[in-house]
Amino acid sequence: MPFRRGKLSRAFWSVAALAVLLGGALSTKIALSDTNAAPAASQPAATGQAAIIARGKYLVDAADCMPCHSGPHHAPYSGGLVLNTPFGGLASPNITPDKATGIGNWSDKDFWNAIHYGISPGSSYLVFPNYIYPAMPFTSYTKLSYSDVMAIKAYLFSLAPVNVAPTPNTMMFPFSQRPVLIGWRILFFRSGPMQMDPSWNADIQNGAYLTEALGHCGECHTPRNFMSGLIKSQSYGGAHIDAYYAPNISSDKTYGVGGWSQDDLVSYLYNGGNKSKGSAYGPMGEVVQYSLSQLPKTDVQDIALYLQTVTSPRSTPPDEAVDGALATANSVGAKVFAANCAGCHQAKGTGLLTIIPALAGNDSVTASSANNVIGAVLNGLGPWNHGPAMPSFAAGLSDAEIAAVSNYVRTQWGNHGTASATPDDVMQARKVSNLPPMASAEADEFGCPRVSNAGSEGSLANPGPMMDVYEDATPETLPNRTRMLVAALKASDSTMSDAAITNDLIAAYCPVVAQQSGLSHSEKEAALESFVSGAQPLIDATAPVAKSN
Repeated sequence: MPFRRGKLSRAFWSVAALAVLLGGALSTKIALSDTNAAPAASQPAATGQAAIIARGKYLVDAADCMPCHSGPHHAPYSGGLVLNTPFGGLASPNITPDKATGIGNWSDKDFWNAIHYGISPGSSYLVFPNYIYPAMPFTSYTKLSYSDVMAIKAYLFSLAPVNVAPTPNTMMFPFSQRPVLIGWRILFFRSGPMQMDPSWNADIQNGAYLTEALGHCGECHTPRNFMSGLIKSQSYGGAHIDAYYAPNISSDKTYGVGGWSQDDLVSYLYNGGNKSKGSAYGPMGEVVQYSLSQLPKTDVQDIALYLQTVTSPRSTPPDEAVDGALATANSVGAKVFAANCAGCHQAKGTGLLTIIPALAGNDSVTASSANNVIGAVLNGLGPWNHGPAMPSFAAGLSDAEIAAVSNYVRTQWGNHGTASATPDDVMQARKVSNLPPMASAEADEFGCPRVSNAGSEGSLANPGPMMDVYEDATPETLPNRTRMLVAALKASDSTMSDAAITNDLIAAYCPVVAQQSGLSHSEKEAALESFVSGAQPLIDATAPVAKSN
């Protein structure tokens, strides 16, 4: 899935260091006895090259390959999406058939080894296989049949080759050395094939194949142990994914999806949700957009059937409430909700028509973790059913306010969530969210002024897009950038006081200072004071003239 896409667990990289102890010079594949026997997904086995390519396209959509392999300013499938891990960046590779920068020189065996065993062509240090980092879910794809893997290859090789320089990884040593993955593979990876219960009918088998292998749903919805291995005894019980929480999708009737109607679950997976169960958003919204909605609806019905009737029920009651958090939710949270949320979600959380989902009775809101509410408030949400997008409130609300309003919606209107969100939860979510500088964790920790579109209590009114004017400024261009912003502020409001202009300048420049590495807190304060002092003559000027940089 495309989540962008997220941070891998620090524990995973720590356990990789065990490889030297566990693996030594081991270079052989760790695998069970593999066969090619596996069910096809809903479409029949393809014959003829055109049919094989068509099936490959279907499988690639089901596996959600494109979003992960399409980074910013990159053509589809040409890679370049960087996963920011605690030990550096890990970039997705180009999987177009370009022979120089993609997979155009890969043989059938090379491709099978990559998908089935997690080993790409070449070697490390001459003797070690070129292990693939398990950010690519080969741990699930290993269950794919050989014919389906070859169909995927046929489709990818039918695409136009894209020659693009690989985006470099920036993994720190020793985690940049692929042989350290040996230990993790010994502990947590066994290659396929897909195992089917003989009692399952064709629909359940199809749903199982789509869920377990192609959709790799368990990679996000199953919690991991301290070494980042999947906890199989809690499969589909829900897990934290960066600023979000992949909820319990097991057959449990209280905490999972077992109590949903099949129509509700299919609507969520295929259409992106409905008014009563809420919308699919964040990483799951992308899965629906680029993968599930592209499949035949009968496939999604089979996935729902498998999840609701076959998966083991996992009981995951909400996290325990934090002392005093409910009282804060009912005071501070209620006030924040009335000022920022009720206009769209309505005072009783009922949503609006078919374009704003309800918060009352929404399982995502009342999940065991509060992260989904926190993530939505921080990151905002895209439009749903052609309605308005939900803006981000990360720059305008404090961590305490976001925690309070999250706890408020989790415990109101008959919702059975708990007041479990804390300001520290919000801060941790900021650190793994893609937020503008003024909403970043660094700006938050440094105490930069809050800016909101409405200029709510405790924040400045956002004067417009010029607030990012300092993002790439140098000491040489800084004065002119200030002239530009002062001119824009005075043009927008000729009555604006010098003090108000100064506050807006601080709000714009403070995040830049906050994100400067190597400076102590006091040094950052001194830098900000120096900036304010240097800006005063430019504010006092009757008509500042900005020159182009």
